[in-house]
Amino acid sequence: MTEGHQQQGEHQNVSGGPMVCASLAGMAVTAALLGMMGFSFLATLILLVIISPLLLMFSPLLLCVGLVFAGVLAGFAVAAAMALAGVSSLAWIYREIRGSLGAGYSVTERLAELGERVKEQGKDWAEYLQRKVQENSPDTSANRG
Repeated sequence: MTEGHQQQGEHQNVSGGPMVCASLAGMAVTAALLGMMGFSFLATLILLVIISPLLLMFSPLLLCVGLVFAGVLAGFAVAAAMALAGVSSLAWIYREIRGSLGAGYSVTERLAELGERVKEQGKDWAEYLQRKVQENSPDTSANRG
């Protein structure tokens, strides 16, 4: 253990030759990177100075183009959402028809049965909404007096 302690406490001696070579290589790489960074920064500033008046002159047009572009993107998003809803409803109908087809059922019989179910549910909803409207409507005879 004492030997491990002594080795941790001691500094490793590195000769000057490899240290100088590593420093020179690091400086060479750093100088190239700093040069490229400076060039790109300078090019960006020059382009900004040249383009600034054009951006100022065309800003109303660019704003309109940006708004049109945002509207087009919103339209595509709505179209994609509607397409997804349509495909999912078609998949649901397919599963509904295929999933409950038993022996002796044909697709047309199953569609007729589904149509009757939808018709009955529509009637139930119509009755429910009619009751709600009648419950929530004020009495017209009380308002006349």
